[in-house]
Amino acid sequence: MKKLMKFIKRIIVPVLIFGILGGGWFYYNRYKTEKLKKIAEEEKRRQEEIEKEKQRKLIEEKRKMFEGYVSEIEKYFKEKKDYKKVNELAEEALKIAKQYNFPTDRIKAILHQIEVENFIAKLKKLEKENEDIYKYLYVRNEVSKIPSLKETLPLKNEIIKKTYENEYKVKLIIAKNAVNEGKEGSETDYNYFLSKKIYSDAKKLRMNKGIEKDKIEDEIEKGQNELYFASENLYKNTIPKSLY
Repeated sequence: MKKLMKFIKRIIVPVLIFGILGGGWFYYNRYKTEKLKKIAEEEKRRQEEIEKEKQRKLIEEKRKMFEGYVSEIEKYFKEKKDYKKVNELAEEALKIAKQYNFPTDRIKAILHQIEVENFIAKLKKLEKENEDIYKYLYVRNEVSKIPSLKETLPLKNEIIKKTYENEYKVKLIIAKNAVNEGKEGSETDYNYFLSKKIYSDAKKLRMNKGIEKDKIEDEIEKGQNELYFASENLYKNTIPKSLY
């Protein structure tokens, strides 16, 4: 029995010691791992905070730069009227705004105003050219190239309306001149029918566009009648033989 107890002590005691030591080692190793994990997490959070702070400072720096551009844009627009410089500064400012999602309302409002002023200037020039009634088609085509913004539309419509009035006047002049040339004996038939055609177009244009009637219409009609009855050839070619 004593031998058995000695044998058991020899086996169990080392096992117990090994178990105690092994368990201690396991818990120590686990504790060490958890501690290292916490240290790593804290370091990660610290780096993230550092990165956030760097990003915040960068954004603040870019915001100041952006606001500086906006101030310069407003100065060159309002005080110096240097639109070329405004566009250069706006291009740089919009790049920053796009990258950092800054508001661009003030810049776009100024660029829009410059655009409007340029369009108005072009329309004023075309309005001046519209004083020459023979430029009606050129002016109308050029005006159509300018966008119909709420700021430009009133003047644009006014100029286009004037081009139709000018076209009407030009057609009347051509019709009257054709009648006069026919009455003078120059290509009577041709000028009579040319006058009739151009005069008809002029009246259609007047009615379609709501243009005020010009007294020249009465002169043209009178001239056409005179030319018609003065020309034996026109009379014979336009009235059926059974009627004369």
